[in-house]
Parts: sequence; C-alpha cells; structure tokens
Amino acid sequence: MNFKDLILNIVNGENYRPMTMKHMLKFLDCDKYIRKDVVKEIQKLHNEGELNITKKGKIMPLSKEDKALIGIISTAQGGYGFFISDDEDFDDVFISNANLNKAINGDRVKIKILKEKEYGKNAEGVVVDILERKQNKIVGLYQKNKKFGFVIADDKSIFDDIYIDNEDSKNAKNNDKVVVKILRYPEHGNPEGKITEVLGNKDDANIDVLSIVRSHGIKDNFSKKAKSECLYIKKEITDKDIEDRMDFRKLFTVTIDGRDSKDFDDAISIEIDKDDYILYVHIADVSHYVKESTAIDKDAYERGNSTYLFNIVIPMLPEVLSNGICSLNPNEDRLAVSIKMRIDKNGNVIENDFYKSVIKSDYRLIYDDVNALLDENDQSVYNDKLTIEKLNLFKKLYKILKDKRSKRGSIDFNFTESQIDVSEDGEVLNISRYERGTGNKMIEEFMIASNETVASLFAYMDFPSIYRIHEKPKEEKVESFNKILNTLGHNIKGNSLHSKDFQEILKEVKGEDDEGLINILMLRTMQKAKYTNYRDIHFGLATKFYTHFTSPIRRYPDLIVHRLIKLYIENKLTKLNQSKLSKDLGKKAEHLSITERNSEECERDVEDLNKCKYMKKYIGKEFEGIISSITDFGIFIELENTVEGLFMYKFSEDRFEYIEDMMYTVNTDNNKRYKIGDRVRICVINVDIEKRNIDFDLLEE
Repeated sequence: MNFKDLILNIVNGENYRPMTMKHMLKFLDCDKYIRKDVVKEIQKLHNEGELNITKKGKIMPLSKEDKALIGIISTAQGGYGFFISDDEDFDDVFISNANLNKAINGDRVKIKILKEKEYGKNAEGVVVDILERKQNKIVGLYQKNKKFGFVIADDKSIFDDIYIDNEDSKNAKNNDKVVVKILRYPEHGNPEGKITEVLGNKDDANIDVLSIVRSHGIKDNFSKKAKSECLYIKKEITDKDIEDRMDFRKLFTVTIDGRDSKDFDDAISIEIDKDDYILYVHIADVSHYVKESTAIDKDAYERGNSTYLFNIVIPMLPEVLSNGICSLNPNEDRLAVSIKMRIDKNGNVIENDFYKSVIKSDYRLIYDDVNALLDENDQSVYNDKLTIEKLNLFKKLYKILKDKRSKRGSIDFNFTESQIDVSEDGEVLNISRYERGTGNKMIEEFMIASNETVASLFAYMDFPSIYRIHEKPKEEKVESFNKILNTLGHNIKGNSLHSKDFQEILKEVKGEDDEGLINILMLRTMQKAKYTNYRDIHFGLATKFYTHFTSPIRRYPDLIVHRLIKLYIENKLTKLNQSKLSKDLGKKAEHLSITERNSEECERDVEDLNKCKYMKKYIGKEFEGIISSITDFGIFIELENTVEGLFMYKFSEDRFEYIEDMMYTVNTDNNKRYKIGDRVRICVINVDIEKRNIDFDLLEE
C-alpha cells in the first residue's frame, strides 16, 4: 500500500480522531528518511481535495457535502462553465464567467453554491479554489512582437492570451501553431508560458488536425527507444515460433475489413458438425512481439489505443507491427490466439477452447464485396465456390447469434454514421451517410461472441481480468429521454428499467423519419462504457460479462487480456499474485478509459472540423434536414449528409419562445410550432472553422 492509500484509509477510518501533522508522523512511526515524503503527500491530498487541513493544522476527512463541492470545470465558448461534481448523484452547477475566477476547462476545483437549484434551472456557484490545473499544455496561434509574443488558445473557453517571453519562444514565427506550457497563473494579468513545440504555420496542410491531436495530449511520434526496438523485430515467422502452437494453416480462413484498412487483427473460419456450428475467431498474437515493460509496450500503454482521423491514423503500435508481422495478411503465416466455439442452433456457446496458434488467411475480403453477395445475392463478386459457401454459412450463424442476443434484450443502435472522404493534404472531398451491411454486422456479432466467451472464462474462474462494463442509465436521464419520446408519440414501458425496454423503442421507430434521432438521444441517455478490474453488467449488450479481446493491434486492454489468456493456456495463472494483479489492473483500467475518451473526443473534433471545411463551400445554399435538438437559444438541425448546424433565435427577424415542459419551440409571429423530428428547410448562412460551428437560417414555408 502506498502513502496515499495508507493516509486516506487512516483519515477516513471509523475510529479516526483528528491529528496534527506532528501526531500523524508519530502515529505512522516515520523515520527521518520518509518524513518529508509523508508531509508532501498529505499536503498534496489537501490540495487535490482528498482531505482537509484546518486552520489549526488538524488533518480532517471530508464530509459528504465537502466532497460534493469538489469536481471538474467544463467551460463553454460563451464564457460560462458548468461544475461537474466528483459525486455522480450531485447535479451540475452553472458557473458564470465572472465566477470562474480564472478556472479553465478541465481544472479540478472547489466551489460554493450561490443560488440553489430551481425547476428547470441548475444551481449557480462560484469557484473558491483551483485544486489542480488540467491544462498545463495548450495549443494555439503564436503572435510575435518585438520584445515578446503571446499565444491565442485554440480552445475558445480560454479567454486570456498567454504571454511568451522571447527567450521562451523556441524561435516560433508569427502565425505558427504551437504547443505552450503554462509556467505561471499570476493573480493579476495574463498567464505566462513557454513554447515546447512548434507545429508549423497555420496554413500548412493538416496543421488544423495536428493541432487538435496535440490539444488532446495524443502523441504522434514513438520514442527513440521504441523505434530502436523496432529494428530487431523479425519480419517473418520461424519454425521456433510455431513449435508449441496449434496449426490452423489448412483451415479455410478469411479476414473481412474496410477497403482502406491496413491492419488486420481478426480472421474467421467456420465448419458445420450436424446441427452445431464450429466458429473459429483468430486474433493477431501481438503479445508475442510486444513484451511487458519494453519501450514499445510503454508507448502503447501511454496511447491506450489507436486514433483514426480519416486521412491520418495515429497507431497504438509502430507500423512494422500494426501493418506488418502482426497484421493477418493473406497467404502469409501469422501467429494468433484462436478461440474455437461450438455453437448450437439456438446460438448458445456449448463448448469453447483457446489456442496459441499459427494461421494463414486465404483471402482478404472487403465489406463492399461481402455485402454485395450477402445482401444483394451478387454471385459475380467471387469466382471461388468455397468462399461463397463459407460466407453463406457465416451469414446463417450470424442470424442465429443476432436473434439470441435480441431475445435477451440487447440494444442494436442504428446510428447515422458519416462517410467523410479526405485527401492526403486535408481537403474534404465528400460527406455522405455510411451504410453498414450484413458483412459489417456479421463480424461485429462474431467479435461480441468472442469477447463474451473470454469474459465468462475469467468470471467463472473468479480470476482478475479487465472487463468492459456498461452500467444502467441514471433515472433522471431516463425521465428526460421519456419526455422527448412522449413528444414524438412513444414511451418507455415498465417500472424496472431493462435493456429490453430500450430495444422495444428502437423496434417501434425502425424505418421512421426520427429513427436516427431517437438512436442518438437514446445513446446520450446511456452511461459511458468503461474498463474496470471488476465484473458488472453490460447494459447495452444485456450480458453479465464482457471484455475486449479482439483488437490488440489498436486497443491496449485487449493486449492485457491476451497476456492473461496465454497464461491460462499455458497453465501459469496460479503463479500470479491475484491481489497485486487486481490492483494493477484497476489502475490500468482507469488510465485506459481516459485514453479511450481522449481519442473519441479527438476523433469527434476532427469530424466536426471536416464537416465545417466541407460546408464552407455551401454558404447560401438550401438543404432539407430533421430537427435533432431544441434549446432555449436555438434549434439544431441534421442534414441528410449527417452535418448538423444551429439556427439561433436571436439572429432571426421573427420571435421564438421555447416551451421547456413540452420540448418544443413556437414562432410567436405566426404561431408555428417546431418539435424534435420535424422536417425543415434551411439555408447555410455561416461556417466558423475555428470554433467548428455551422449556422443555419430556418426557412419557413
């Protein structure tokens, strides 16, 4: 147990009596070598809001009320912010610009409530203490003067320019995009910083994307040590590599991926045995090449996952692995970890076996062709009868597995996905809806079955592992969602919430105009899935146990699970210290949940950027769209090509009134009512690429 855990356990213990620093050091029996470290840790816990040190020097636990008033600030471009408490049951608190007191987006703060919550309005508060600065490094535009310069932050919630002394400018030129480290936040005046990296001129190709990447703290270069280790990675498999492996090279095996994919980490095979299907899922054995504590492993863990930005990919692993020896390329021997599942006609996995294996993929198939065969019965895409036969067999099994999952209440979202075509130099060529066919859904289904099988193995052994959990939605969010559903003519049935209730809604709206909208609103109602070291439900999939195992090239949690599975295959799990392993997995799960969110936010920001760049050329053009959200300041409208924009009441000559209880808005000049799901016609009037905003004018008939 480290100092932090030890101190918190003592202070939060039932029998704890408040002590001074002197008494705490005596209680802990600290010698002169560790006294400074313990004092430093206690002070740090006080600064981070984990405990309290009174004016009289007493070390005190935080009350429930104290804890509720400590959390994170989330700021908006309008200058205000919201306080998000560490206590998940505590509602968000509105913080005006004047009451932020120099707190910026992501800062950990302590607040005081100024005005209690009223119906339809958040409580209001003021920041009284900044416990921890989140934004130590900020991306922005450098403006050079003779004796100094300053950086205008890309994040528009940071209003103050950052002062840069010439000595700290790293020779940046005027209008360069830079990364700046904050050195000081003075009580009065602007923050002061030093430039740590010059990204390039603001007009350079892809500099806007690189700026977003850096703002999320994602590195796009591997360390020197990792690059050095790459030089020693073998390009081919040797006889020694396959000595203790199951040989599946004669098994008909294929990969199915997108047309532009370059890393293939999963392959599938299938056989039929009377009424049972034998499904093999082969996953690239990344753990054979990436050993724990190596530089490559440390870089991969720090990133946590690959980040996909249309024309740019920031891989978790160096290319020599991700696109090379770990990629299950056709007609090449590859090392894998394989699951063999016997599945009955009802979709139950009645037997499973795990193998360290060697495989040879027969074909690299792409979704477009597979969908043409399975959805349109286009036999011309393949001239190999065995491939057609196996694909049809895969399809039969897919339908069985899908039906079983549907019966238990698994939620199948039908999102409107964006297909954004971007050139190498960052020009957005086209935006359209991306349609997923049977091939895409089939691979998804087989991966879900594999992930469940692996999770169930560790759960029933009661052995530590990484799990993917998805908790039930919060009641207040479900109530809010149900309100919107009522305005659209639907409602959630049943008192005790089950995923089947959500599933029924999606069945009701299938094929309707507001199907895509309800899918998005339902997703917003859900909790976020996350990684943990403990078992819990996956609400969306309606399953007791779930993990991530099938993508070790692009997700670090999968790599962890692979290492554990291989120890299971080799009967070496008993040699591990389970308590230590569980604690280590808990820390890693927390870190990997954060890196996943970082990547998702980065990908979303780049998607918004590309949509703005694309719509810039359509200013003045008219489109039809569907109202996706209504607020007290405007109406959000999604176009057919998935681009979303905002019509703001204040820019209209007409007057609008938002009726919050009924979730609609009224044009009081002509009494026309607008609700979520309505089809409307708009004109694109402005695109702000820097803020990534698109403004619409609502055209009334």
